[in-house]
Amino acid sequence: MRLIGMEKGGGDANIDFYDCPLNCEYCAHARQDGKDYDLIEVLEFLADPNVNNVYIGGAEPALQGRDLLELLQRLRRMKKRTILKTSGFYPDISEDTIGLVHQYVLGVKCPLDDPEYNQTLTGLSQERAGEYVKNLERTMEILKGQNLKVWIRVIPGFLDEGRMERIGQQIKGVATEAWLFQFLSNPQNEVSFMGIDRPGPDESEMVNLGRCLVKYVPYVYIMGEGFASEFKST
Repeated sequence: MRLIGMEKGGGDANIDFYDCPLNCEYCAHARQDGKDYDLIEVLEFLADPNVNNVYIGGAEPALQGRDLLELLQRLRRMKKRTILKTSGFYPDISEDTIGLVHQYVLGVKCPLDDPEYNQTLTGLSQERAGEYVKNLERTMEILKGQNLKVWIRVIPGFLDEGRMERIGQQIKGVATEAWLFQFLSNPQNEVSFMGIDRPGPDESEMVNLGRCLVKYVPYVYIMGEGFASEFKST
């Protein structure tokens, strides 16, 4: 399998897969190199008895579907708790992972019915962006009833309260929780994009977006540079 890298500490491990079908210009992982690993190398790294939770993300793990499934099957035998992050581009692979994953993290970039923004944010052609949205919708259907966290990167100018309301309506009954991240608050994940070169939106706007979303999702967490808040539906 080809990975960006592996890290562990404090009972947790990260396995970051290389490559992604999306071409998001702001993604720091798209600029990182990959290295080939044998499955045994990865399993030996994770065999540490102090490691209980394994987060599998990076770019898009499902792009290497066969390797991903074999890794998840082995981790289940090792009794590790697995968290899988995906863009939703490969619904068939997501379906094959059910029963092997303790929690899914699904990236949502903007309302699914907003093709112009989906093209801009993903860097895909109109046809390919349409395919991505259809696959994402199907992935949501497949993962409904699973422990599913929706992960939203809030890029200033692309997500306002109206668009967040639409996202909420689209993930209602599917997501068990949603996390909103202020753009550029974590330089490990993001680089400047379309002239945006500092963290934003500000805390007050992030709070408003969180309040919009909690009407549709039981739990919402927002995080940014110097702040964090949680919201629970009543």
